[in-house]
Amino acid sequence: MTAMLRPAADRCPGLLRLHLAADGALVRIKVPGGRMTGRAWQVVAGAAARFGDGDVALTGRGGLQIRGIRPGPGGAAPDELVGTVVAAGLLPSRTHDRVRSILCSPLTGRVGGRADLRPVVDRLDALLCADPELAALSGRFLFTVDDRGDLAGLPGDLGVRALDRGTVRLRIGALAGERVPVTDAAAALVALAHRFLAVRGDAWQVRDLPGRGVELGGRPLPAESAGTADPAPAPGLLVQRDGHHAVVALAPLGLVDPARSAAVVRAAAAGGDRLVVTPWRSVVVADLPAGRSAEVLDTLGAAGWVVDPASGWRGVTACTGAPGCVRSAGDTRTPARSLAAARRPTDLPVHVVGCERRCGVPAGPHRELRVTG
Repeated sequence: MTAMLRPAADRCPGLLRLHLAADGALVRIKVPGGRMTGRAWQVVAGAAARFGDGDVALTGRGGLQIRGIRPGPGGAAPDELVGTVVAAGLLPSRTHDRVRSILCSPLTGRVGGRADLRPVVDRLDALLCADPELAALSGRFLFTVDDRGDLAGLPGDLGVRALDRGTVRLRIGALAGERVPVTDAAAALVALAHRFLAVRGDAWQVRDLPGRGVELGGRPLPAESAGTADPAPAPGLLVQRDGHHAVVALAPLGLVDPARSAAVVRAAAAGGDRLVVTPWRSVVVADLPAGRSAEVLDTLGAAGWVVDPASGWRGVTACTGAPGCVRSAGDTRTPARSLAAARRPTDLPVHVVGCERRCGVPAGPHRELRVTG
């Protein structure tokens, strides 16, 4: 169970908000588009070791999480933790952090896809942070920036889907919006966010509106908006369009212990120090020289990252479970490990839950295992 802790009165609202769990407080660090450096990861891993339980957790929104934190005065995040995250460049706005949930196709501009949408993410993040009114968006509000259909099954509020190199179609919840030039995509999303705030009433997300987005100009999706059958990039080696290599590494149960953190920092340093966190609890180590990819695969695999596309961990997920969540009827991680050892990656995904809230449930077809004790 998580519950919001009220920040201290002298803290900026939205600045690294803490949530209370059975194993201590937790903090979520937004990574718009999933893009970060190995140096920034190293700072987060150090913060997890100093202020939390030592692990960095990957979230279903392509961000990072630190658990087991002891709150500071008034239930706020410790000053040193906040300063650490700010110094890493992961907290550019002291008022808008909770609204910076922006998912992007993790391989955009590098492998396949219809357009390079990284500039759209950067522009959208800058516009969000510069607009005082948009700080009123809920922390649940999610933007999606999709160049290949891999985000089509995720429950976004507002987004874009690339049609070709220069054109995108707006997404409004589960509905379609207008076609706009890719250069206007970020501004169009900000305009829709303002319209949502004007009509939302008590709604937190677009799907909570009476018309589920019709109020913002949404209409039924055309056939072009179908998603991919298996959106998550498989663990292992990929060749980028520029000739460099990328390695996709999956973190079992989304948990990155200190050894795995050290390995991914070393792996990033083998190339351009560029990482992409995906919403499927994996990390892309991008822009590697072709001659270094085998070394990176060995480094990550030895530390416990999954880099084998045939691994049974593909498609196995779980909620936090006991003892981290007081609602859970039992341990979810042990049965998840048993499932991963027995299944094939082509089997239907399986999600293990500990209570009726079904936290972390994946989008799309899957099977569910609920522990009862």
